[in-house]
Amino acid sequence: MTAAAADTHESLQSSCGSRSIFVFVGDISADLHAAALIKQLKGNGLPLRIWGVGGCAMEAEGVELIENCQSLSVIGPVEGLKLLPRLSRLSREIMERLAADRPDLVLLVDYGGFNLKLAAQIREKFPGLPVVYFISPQVWGSRPWRIKTIEKSVFHMLVIFPFEETLYRGKGVEATFVGHPLVEKFGKSSYLSKADFCAKYGLDMEKPLVGIFPGSRRQEIKDFMSFIGQAINWLSAERTDLQFAMSRANQHIADRINDELYNLKLERLIGSRLKLIPAEDNLALMSVSDLLWTKSGTTTLEATLMEKPMLVFYRASWISFLLFLLFKQVKYVAWPNLLAGEMLVPELIQLDCRAEQLVRYTRDWLDVPGCRQRIGERLKALKVHLGKGDFAANAAFEVDRILKATAQSPGDNSPRLTGSSP
Repeated sequence: MTAAAADTHESLQSSCGSRSIFVFVGDISADLHAAALIKQLKGNGLPLRIWGVGGCAMEAEGVELIENCQSLSVIGPVEGLKLLPRLSRLSREIMERLAADRPDLVLLVDYGGFNLKLAAQIREKFPGLPVVYFISPQVWGSRPWRIKTIEKSVFHMLVIFPFEETLYRGKGVEATFVGHPLVEKFGKSSYLSKADFCAKYGLDMEKPLVGIFPGSRRQEIKDFMSFIGQAINWLSAERTDLQFAMSRANQHIADRINDELYNLKLERLIGSRLKLIPAEDNLALMSVSDLLWTKSGTTTLEATLMEKPMLVFYRASWISFLLFLLFKQVKYVAWPNLLAGEMLVPELIQLDCRAEQLVRYTRDWLDVPGCRQRIGERLKALKVHLGKGDFAANAAFEVDRILKATAQSPGDNSPRLTGSSP
């Protein structure tokens, strides 16, 4: 913050008094990011009351929850249909609460299917209430018409990829690139060295290790463990030196992974050729692995920051997949491929999501170390696309600035904007 900005901050702080922010977060990962942002906001010194929908991390930062978001996380449009009645009820409740307990600013985080509709409702009923959106829906990936809703309903976008800022500004939407949360996370992360990790889990440092990240939801374990187990069985039989270690992303899925492995008759490998790694050592597992098998999603971004070669897989219901094909605007699903604009790492999607493909690519990459090294170098070059600095501090500065630019209009019950984004 510049000296001039600091002076403005102090003068606004002394004149604004306590302010209220409504926040909506729909899933656990976004809860963590929002909590970091909220911690920074509260550290800025302006008295704040923050309330809304979120998770345990936000609650730990003093957010007054009207509902916990833990049960709102689903996979795919078909699966999301089951939540529609509940989300409809929640939407009505939120609008009633906003009318009764008027905030000075609304902060919507990720969860585009719900939050864009909520933003439109808020803009219609409370036209002067600033709506700030953190972590953009992937309008560049599918359903590009959603930009129209954003243009009409959102005051400012806080985006985590630099190309998103360019995209939105080109469409007349105010946007600021604040950096990707993973950059800050990895900058502060510490994890076991390779020697300590191998000693802790009984692995041989001299033998190749495949790190497996099957997902963090029970449905993902159900969908993916069958072909992962087949590939492990296949490769362990033909390559006696190969080791496997599987991430158990949270305690919620640990028992499900164990059940699936026993159903696949792989119990003979557990503890010897196949190690099961608890969540606290996930980053260490990623850092020491020679090759990763990972579900498409945030883990592929983490692997990019680790510069780790990976095989990316995903399989959805056929209706969900056909809808994706119908509306997708990009060629790839894995983050390193999206950032590079080309196929850097293999994507095993739908019909390709099978043991034969996993085995084939694993053989090729383990037998040609130079190939893995080249991919690692390309991934290292991609990290610049994820930004630098503290995303939470950057985002909090923007929210703080917008919040201080609002005031109550005399004789009017709805907030109005007295300033605009630069």
